[in-house]
Amino acid sequence: MSDEPSSSGPGFVAGLLIGALAGATVAMILTPQAGEDTRDLLRAKAREASDRMRDAAEDLAKNAPVAPSDLIARGKQIVDDARSRLDAAVADGKDAAANLRSSLQKNEQDT
Repeated sequence: MSDEPSSSGPGFVAGLLIGALAGATVAMILTPQAGEDTRDLLRAKAREASDRMRDAAEDLAKNAPVAPSDLIARGKQIVDDARSRLDAAVADGKDAAANLRSSLQKNEQDT
């Protein structure tokens, strides 16, 4: 996989929408209007941005390459594999410790 940032995906969409909302907010604040008009406009733009974010999230969820249940199953498999390797390593360590202990006891008895 490439370590280069992708220009698609949820991070890009979120960044794009947040940037657009921030730009619109600054533009409205700097535009000479009555305070109430500006607040109404900001509320409307925030609602619009919220709707777009919700739509983008729904689209992303529908078009996701892997279903969440598949990710959970894969995660459980990875954990099970790691647990098995760890159990085997612990057993090997116990065996090695027992062998070393008996070897040391034997050396002690020989002296």
